[in-house]
Amino acid sequence: MPGTVAVLTMSRGHHDHLLAQVDGLSVGTTPPDVHVVISMGDRDLTRGRLPLGTDRWRTIVKPVQTDRRALPYAAARNLAAELAVDAGADVLVFLHSAVIPGPRTLERYARAVAERDDPDLPEGPVVWCSPVLRLPPVDNPAVGYPLRKLDELSRRAPGAPVLAPGEVRVEERLHLFSPASFAVSAQDYAAVGGFCSDYAGPGLEAADFARCLRRAGGSMAWVGGAEAYRQPTEPPTPEEEARYARRHVESWRERWGAEPDHPWLTRLVGEGAIRRDANGRIADPPRR
Repeated sequence: MPGTVAVLTMSRGHHDHLLAQVDGLSVGTTPPDVHVVISMGDRDLTRGRLPLGTDRWRTIVKPVQTDRRALPYAAARNLAAELAVDAGADVLVFLHSAVIPGPRTLERYARAVAERDDPDLPEGPVVWCSPVLRLPPVDNPAVGYPLRKLDELSRRAPGAPVLAPGEVRVEERLHLFSPASFAVSAQDYAAVGGFCSDYAGPGLEAADFARCLRRAGGSMAWVGGAEAYRQPTEPPTPEEEARYARRHVESWRERWGAEPDHPWLTRLVGEGAIRRDANGRIADPPRR
């Protein structure tokens, strides 16, 4: 049977998104036992000014040291995992702060982690994922999304797998791993080593985690029926992404002794935000 389930969320601003996530948790078939929310420089969140509490589960809000230039997603996830384990959790469900879980997201994740009965899964750690569907802008922010119609409103990303509820499918392409919604046992998270906190801001920290998963002999598996829904957010500016990319590439080189090859970097090269030199190394674009 599923163990003690913790939802782990990293947040800064966009309070309406976070409150919508809490609403989604409240109507799910399996509520969490604990909700750990890490404040990344959000004073209102740190000071308890948001109505996150409920008598259905325990809520823990803690800050993480934050640099104004880039949000420390990797360090925040590790802190959230540490707090969740200290609270007795053995099933860790990570959700981006803009993600609303579906009605059975936690149920499907918790059962997959607890049972792990698919014969195709190897012996190592397993990270369980499910597609995150995109929601349109909400019609009335004061009312929010109709939680029972999220599937009708959302759209699936091209190439995202379609699985029957409860179906498990092993995914060899670990570059598809996204930290927006995934689950892992506390034991497996420790075996992978968590996220590398050298990375700040979004970018290669997810690819680094996937590489650590492979190094630990682990695998990634899709879970049918655990779909979640992402609310629209403003993407980073090209200048911000280029800054993240340069810093992340340096961290990758130091950790792995190689040049990273990732679709995110390929896109930024195509957009002219960064470039590859004659040796294939990421470099700044030429000055105009």
